[in-house]
Amino acid sequence: MLTQNIHVVDQFGSKLSIQATFHKVLSSTHTIDHIKHITVDGENIRPSFEMLFQSNITTKIYRVI
Repeated sequence: MLTQNIHVVDQFGSKLSIQATFHKVLSSTHTIDHIKHITVDGENIRPSFEMLFQSNITTKIYRVI
């Protein structure tokens, strides 16, 4: 699995640079469809069907930008 820093925004408009883990190594670009989970403040957050990520700890919702 591959990890890479990406940018997300939460539902309040705060932008963060966080780490994303991808299902597999892709040739040159990584698409949102291949994200296994994002890691925010040590919590691994899996995507919903809409590719939003909701924290079970803080209840914040993140979207990849």
